[in-house]
Amino acid sequence: MTPDRGSTERVGLQTVQALLDEALLGLRAVADATLPLRQAEAQLAQALRKVYEAHAARGEAGRRREHLRDMAANLHSAARLLAQVPTQDPGGLAELALLEQAMKAVIRSVGESFAIEGGTQDVHVASSEPPRASLREPRLLDSVREILLPAIPLPELPEPAAPPPPPPPAPPPVTTLAQLDALLAKAQARLAAFESAEDKPLAPAPEAGTPPITDEEALSFHFGDLKHEEELLLGHARTCLEDLGMFGLLRRARPLTTWRNSERTEQRLLRRVDAIIACGVQVLPRLVKVLEERPEPDVELTWAHVFLFCSQAGNDSLDQALRIIRTVDLREPRMAEAVADALALAPHPGIERAVRPWLSAEQAAQRAVGLRILSRRRALLAADVERGLGDSELDVVRAASQGLGAAQGSVPPEVLDTALRHEDEEVVRAALEGALLRRSTLGLERARSLTRNGRGGFADAAMFLAVATDASGAEDFRAAMAAHPAPAVLSALGWLGDVSFVEMLLEHLAGKEAATQVAALGALQRLTGASLTDQAPPPEYSREEQPFLCPFVEPQPVAELSEKASLWSAWWAKHGRNAKSGTRYRFGHPWSPKTSLWELESPTSVPAPRRWVHVELAVRTGGDIPLEREDFVVRQLRQLEAWKAHVESGLRRNKAEGWATRYAR
Repeated sequence: MTPDRGSTERVGLQTVQALLDEALLGLRAVADATLPLRQAEAQLAQALRKVYEAHAARGEAGRRREHLRDMAANLHSAARLLAQVPTQDPGGLAELALLEQAMKAVIRSVGESFAIEGGTQDVHVASSEPPRASLREPRLLDSVREILLPAIPLPELPEPAAPPPPPPPAPPPVTTLAQLDALLAKAQARLAAFESAEDKPLAPAPEAGTPPITDEEALSFHFGDLKHEEELLLGHARTCLEDLGMFGLLRRARPLTTWRNSERTEQRLLRRVDAIIACGVQVLPRLVKVLEERPEPDVELTWAHVFLFCSQAGNDSLDQALRIIRTVDLREPRMAEAVADALALAPHPGIERAVRPWLSAEQAAQRAVGLRILSRRRALLAADVERGLGDSELDVVRAASQGLGAAQGSVPPEVLDTALRHEDEEVVRAALEGALLRRSTLGLERARSLTRNGRGGFADAAMFLAVATDASGAEDFRAAMAAHPAPAVLSALGWLGDVSFVEMLLEHLAGKEAATQVAALGALQRLTGASLTDQAPPPEYSREEQPFLCPFVEPQPVAELSEKASLWSAWWAKHGRNAKSGTRYRFGHPWSPKTSLWELESPTSVPAPRRWVHVELAVRTGGDIPLEREDFVVRQLRQLEAWKAHVESGLRRNKAEGWATRYAR
């Protein structure tokens, strides 16, 4: 991996930086308590920081040579430390050999002539403006600071065996009776002193002439040793870091949690980032060491570190985040999710450049995480998706399929069709969503085929068909109900919006299968918006509020809908005559794009319906505006404003009574 270079061969600073990074991270694989790994880590970290300082000194030859000379000195010190004690760990011999190879390559490169060329890496120049607080969404913190000292969490090292205590000196030989009497007298005196110790006061009064106790001594006596400012700042930063990890977990969407529920948590999260940065750059390397204290890899704390370092401007900060990621196992699903989430949300502009090489990584987990990050950051190319869908690992194929809707460029129809016909349900579900967001009829036809063949529940095919089809979709659902009236198909009828299915839904609500009853009840509510409960009488409507006749009105939120089929049948018998055949209804009103916008924006909306509404808007209005449902709330609000402007720009409901669709040609 490390080429053999002569002492006069010119290399780039980025090559030196990469070699030093490998050497520093290689220390984690050497678990030998006999080696001074901590001291070697400190020297390697200092050498790596000198590389960043040499980058920053581009154009100043004198300072550049000084930094390179210091780097070589630190590197020589690290090499001597690791060579002075022979390792007793056979498993660490290979790692030490790689470390030695990497360090020798750098030492040869710097040599006596310091023949190192400048790299192409941009050097961050801090803003002269005072730092501003992060309000509402992540922002890149651009403050004047010194270059960050690289750090890695070292694994727990076994305690070295303590050397045996030296044997006590042998007493002088007793040769006379007088010597024996002296030993006896000495032992008796020690015994007498021990027995009289209980009679002595615990705190003897100070002798005359003893100076009075000082204020500093009194404070230390009552409150313990005083802490230095750096230790206090480290304690505050550590508390904020642990909070940051907790808030990062709490803000993630959960199935039954409303989408705006995390807004306050996100503001608290950003305040923790600001607070840690305000504690000073000197605490950041020590915060990395907090990861060493965890007996198992800490997912939330890793998220916090990655997000924190990627919120600070500078290549050194981004590299530190990547360095931490290299110490974790991305094959563990929760860790992979945390890393992808942190890098998708963080504001550092260099993330896309750093993550793109992951798509060609040897480890499949890294390829999958890279695809998810670039997809959420809207930096994924159609060619990346095509290559990912052809990968041999299922996790990579799943990640690629999830990026279909966000990929830039056109996806070949044959590639999209292959994903839609994949045997894995998760791949097909993501492919259906991606195809419909791209307004491809391939997605609609695949959803129709699955639904008509009694597989409407597979990959949520019936739901995708309901939100994306035109009026002819009613025949597809009748065929599906005749073949297999699955709960998934019943639920989708509410999204379809055709009131000709109400009688069928009432029959299933009166049935005995619990899953079917729940699905029918949800579909009836979405079609009618009646909001019937067992506690309250059926609602009365004014002339202007009659169901199916008036413009859209928000449905009344209820704690629990009534499961009595007779109650719903009576409501339908009274108000169903107002419904017009051939019109698409939602919550008792003719559907329009504004109805879907309301559900996307409503503070009471939960994640699952927002998914279907987004697809519905894309297909029926022709909009290709992104909506990243896992992003910060404030970013989603901006995307919703763009959707609102698109809907209000003249794309109104036409004569097709809400059934019109706008597929790409």
